[in-house]
Amino acid sequence: MSHTSIILLNWNNWRDTIACLDSLYTLPSHSVSFIVCDNASEDDSVLHLSQWIQAHYSLDAYRFYATPPILFTESFQLPAMTFIQTGKNLGFAGGNNIGIRYALSAGQSHYIWLLNNDTQIAPNALQALHHCATQHPHIALWGSTILDYEQRQQVQCAGGCRYIPWLSHVIPAHAGDELTRLMQEKPALSLDYIFGASLFFRAEILSTVGLLNEDYFLFYEELDYSQRLKQAGYAIAWCPDSWIYHKGSATIGATQKSQRQKLKNAQYYENLSTLKYTARFHPRLLLCVSLLRFTLKSILLLKRRDFDLFPSLWRAYRDFWQWWHNDT
Repeated sequence: MSHTSIILLNWNNWRDTIACLDSLYTLPSHSVSFIVCDNASEDDSVLHLSQWIQAHYSLDAYRFYATPPILFTESFQLPAMTFIQTGKNLGFAGGNNIGIRYALSAGQSHYIWLLNNDTQIAPNALQALHHCATQHPHIALWGSTILDYEQRQQVQCAGGCRYIPWLSHVIPAHAGDELTRLMQEKPALSLDYIFGASLFFRAEILSTVGLLNEDYFLFYEELDYSQRLKQAGYAIAWCPDSWIYHKGSATIGATQKSQRQKLKNAQYYENLSTLKYTARFHPRLLLCVSLLRFTLKSILLLKRRDFDLFPSLWRAYRDFWQWWHNDT
């Protein structure tokens, strides 16, 4: 039977992570292993997650790592649950890569499933992904039907999104549609990337194409990876019957951070990652995108009177040009 390693990344949000684990806990234990990576949370996440694990697993069924584990060349048996403290905030790509390396080193998993910690799964979500992957072995990466956590008939995204490079604009597939109607139609989709709340990989792909790009601390990791897959000749697709309920934005800010600080972080990393992605995959559009985006963002911030977000925008551009100069 196919084995799946399910990886959750936590940062200052143990409540959502535990709720996600509760929804996953009923999955057949013989076919899944859970890997929770904590990105140096500043709250009581390590304590609460450790307590949850100890309450749900016997002593021989889980493993704790206070630092990222040393990975051996020989394969080993994955425990039912592994909790890894990454040691610092490595961002989305860096934190998940710790878990991916650990899962791959065991040589046991056929699939790697990255789930946002602010999600909960429908009972058939993993089974549907396995079915899609079995029926279509040429697909390297699958996305789920992402539904609004509160309004569970409302679609946030059907697997992934389209991306307009010169506008750096994202269009989530079938966003706002009603679930029942979408399931009746199940239209064929052409996606530019799989939405990062649910990324279901064939394990061998991660070994051949590589891990997530850690140049992106936040945002654009899944777009970068989807493009790398396509360049390597692989395909991505939507698995309609895999339903994921998504709260949104939990990975962007900590539960005890102010809303303004969350917005500052998002403003900085969204712009920095946009420019990095454009430089890597659409270099001829870089000047156009950088000027147009800066102009439109500035107008929007002025219109909303978000004057305190300007330093984040300026810093993103400054840091990008420094990165671009060093990278080239």
